[in-house]
Amino acid sequence: MSRELPGSGPDHEVASADRRLADPEWLVHGDPELILASLDDAAGEEEKTAAAVYRASGHVHRDAGAEVRRQVMALDAARYGSRELAADIGRVALRQEADGPWIVRWATGSGLDSRLRHALPVPAGVSALAAVVVADRGLAVAGCRDGTLHTWDLATGARLGDAVPAHTGSVRTLATAVLDGRPVAVTGGFDHTVRVWDVARGELVGACSADDDSWVKSLATGLVEGRPVVVGACVDDVLRVWDLAALSQDGEPSTVRTGFVSALATAVLDGRPVAVTSHSTDPAATDPVAGEETVRVWDLGTGRESGDLVVGPAFAEDQAYDRTAEGGAGGGEAGRCGTPDINARAHLLVTDPVSACPLAVSANAYEVHVWDLATREQVGEPLAAFVESAAVSMLDDRPAALLASAHGPVAVWDPSARRTLRPSLTGHEATVRAAATAVVNGRHLAVTGGDDRSVRVFDLDGERRTAGRLKGHDGSVTAVTTAVVDGGCVIVTGGSDTRVRLWDLDGDERPGGPLTTHTVAADLLAAGTVDGRPTLLTRGDGHRTVRMWDLATRQELPGRSTGEYTSPSIHFFAAVDDRFVGVTDEGRVWDLTASRWTGVQPRQRGALALEMLEGRPVVLTAHKAEGVHLWDLATGEPLAPPLTGHTGEVRTGAAGTLDGRPVVVAGGDRTVWTWDARTGRRIGGHVFPARIRGLSMAPDGRLVVGFGADMAVLASPSFSGPSSRRRAPARCP
Repeated sequence: MSRELPGSGPDHEVASADRRLADPEWLVHGDPELILASLDDAAGEEEKTAAAVYRASGHVHRDAGAEVRRQVMALDAARYGSRELAADIGRVALRQEADGPWIVRWATGSGLDSRLRHALPVPAGVSALAAVVVADRGLAVAGCRDGTLHTWDLATGARLGDAVPAHTGSVRTLATAVLDGRPVAVTGGFDHTVRVWDVARGELVGACSADDDSWVKSLATGLVEGRPVVVGACVDDVLRVWDLAALSQDGEPSTVRTGFVSALATAVLDGRPVAVTSHSTDPAATDPVAGEETVRVWDLGTGRESGDLVVGPAFAEDQAYDRTAEGGAGGGEAGRCGTPDINARAHLLVTDPVSACPLAVSANAYEVHVWDLATREQVGEPLAAFVESAAVSMLDDRPAALLASAHGPVAVWDPSARRTLRPSLTGHEATVRAAATAVVNGRHLAVTGGDDRSVRVFDLDGERRTAGRLKGHDGSVTAVTTAVVDGGCVIVTGGSDTRVRLWDLDGDERPGGPLTTHTVAADLLAAGTVDGRPTLLTRGDGHRTVRMWDLATRQELPGRSTGEYTSPSIHFFAAVDDRFVGVTDEGRVWDLTASRWTGVQPRQRGALALEMLEGRPVVLTAHKAEGVHLWDLATGEPLAPPLTGHTGEVRTGAAGTLDGRPVVVAGGDRTVWTWDARTGRRIGGHVFPARIRGLSMAPDGRLVVGFGADMAVLASPSFSGPSSRRRAPARCP
C-alpha cells in the first residue's frame, strides 16, 4: 500500500538494492518514516520477518530513541520466533543511550499478527471509529471517550494534525464523508450537537442539533443525487437527513418519522441510496432481549420506506408508523409493508455504504443476523455470538464482515457462505469496540479500535504467520510464576482456558500436559518448596477454590481448607522457610501453617511481592506515586532509599540476584525498571509493547515478564545459557 511513498530517490534505491530491511543497525538507528515506507518492498523470508517485527510495536518505538527501539524490536523478533534476529538487534551499538541490564532470550507471540500494519495509540478509550478514502488516500478517524478526535494516514500510520476537542464529553457516534474533495468527519456527543470537521485541517466546518427536545444518537453518511448527506437517528423517533454542504450554512434537514431506532446504517440498493434502520415495534419496549425488533429500508431521495418487500416466513406485517416524509417529495399511501423480524433489540447494524454489496449485518444481545437487502431475506440461521462492533465490505469479490466480539480476536467472516473468510485478526490487548474497512490502492484494510487505547490497522490481503510461535493456552495468560523442578527452573502459567501449564526456560512445554485446576482462570499462582517438595498453590473461581500440587509428580495435594486460603484480605501468596504465607495489601504476612501473623508490617501499603533476598525475607511495596520501597520483614525497616523511575502506578515487582548483586525490579504501564537493592541506584529500564502484568526472577538471574497476553524471558548480557542453572536448589516465589 505504501509502495509509492518513498518515490525513486537515492534512499529508496539504497533500501532496495542493499536489502537494508535485514540490517539490524538500520532498523534501530534509521529514520522510522523511511523504514515504514520501505516495508512493503520486503523480499524474501528474512526481510518479511523484519518488516513484521518493525510493524508489531511501531506505536511504541516509532517516536522513541534508539535504546527503546532496540529493546522493543528485539522482543518482537523473539515473539515471532526469530531468536537470531532478536540477538542481532540486541547487539546493535548505541550512540548515546547507556546499555540496559537485560537482553531478551525468548518470548511468546500470541498477540502477534503479521497482517498488522500500524497500531495507533490514543489518550483515552476509543468510542467510535470510521475510515474514509479520498483520491486513493485512506484515512482513519477515531473518536474517544475524552471527547477528542484523532486522524491518521492509513498508508504510513502518521498522525494528521493535533487532537481535535470535538465534544465536551465522549464522542458518541461518528461517520465520515467527502465534501468538496476534502474528507470530513461528522460527530455526535452527549452535548446534543452534531458537528462536521475537516479532518485534514482539524477545523470545524459546521454544526447543528436536532431541536430543543431531541438529540442525535446514531449517525451515517451517504450520497443523494451526487451530494453528500448525513443521516441522524434521533431520540424523538425521527430520522433527519442533512445536506452536508447546506449544514455548514445552517441548512434545515428533511425528516422521516420512523419510530424508535436502535441502530442505523446506509447502503446503495438498486442504484439508489437508502437508510437501513433497526427499531422496535413498540417504542416503549426497553428489554434488550425480549423486545421485538424489525429492520426497515428507507429511500433517502424520497424519504419513503422502500417498497416491493418480499413477505415470507421471516417477515411480519407492521403498519404502526407513518412512513411518509415530512416535506419530502412524493405522496400517496404507504401501503402494506413486510419487514424482517429480529427477536431482540439490535445494538448495531452495518452495511457497505460505498458499494453495491446488498448485505446488512445486525447484532443483538446474543446473536448476529445477516440480511440480503435486495430480497429482504435473512441469510442462513443466526450466529450465536455477542458482537460489540462490525463492518461489511467486499474482499476478493466476496462479501466480508468483520465481527469484533467483547473478548478475543476479530473474525473475518463470509456472511453469504456462513464461514470464515480469513484467519481471525489478533493484536488488541482489551475489548474491541469499533471496526471499519477501507480499500486503498487495491489493498483491503481493516481498522479496529478498543479499550486498550489503540487503533490497529490490518492488511486483510496479507498472509498470517504462525511458524515459531509457542502454542499452549487457548486464551490469555492470566498468571505467571516460576518454580524449581528437578534442579531446573521452570515457568508456570495460568490461562483463561482454566489450565495451568509448565514450560522450560527454552520455551518448550514440559511433558505431561497441563494441570486441570479450576472452572475459570486461575488469578493467583504461588510456587515454593514445602516439606522438601516443589509445590504449587493455585487460586481461582473468584477466590472460591485453592488447590495445591506437587510439581514433580503433577499430583494434587490435600491442604488447608479453602476458606482459610481464600480470606478476602489476602492479596497474594508466597513461600517462606518451607511454609506458604498470605500477604495482605497493607503488607501484613499471615503464616498459613501456624495460623498467625508474622513479621512487622511495612510503613507503606501496596504490597507487590514477598521475596528471599540475601538470606532474609523482604517485602516490596508501591503506593500511587510514592515510589517503590524495600522492607525487612523481621524489623519493618527500609533496606534501601525509595526506588524511583516510574511515572504511573506500579503493578508488580520482584527481587533477586543479577550478576552477583541483589536487585529489585518493578513494572508499571509498559516499563520495567531495575535498581541495586543495596544502594537504591537505578540500573536501567526495559520498555515493552503492552502493559506489564507480572514479574518474577528465576534462580539463575533471568527475569520472567508477563505483558499483555504474552510473556518474555530476559537475562543479563553476561548470561552463559542453560548451564548456569546448575546450582543448589533455590526458591522461585
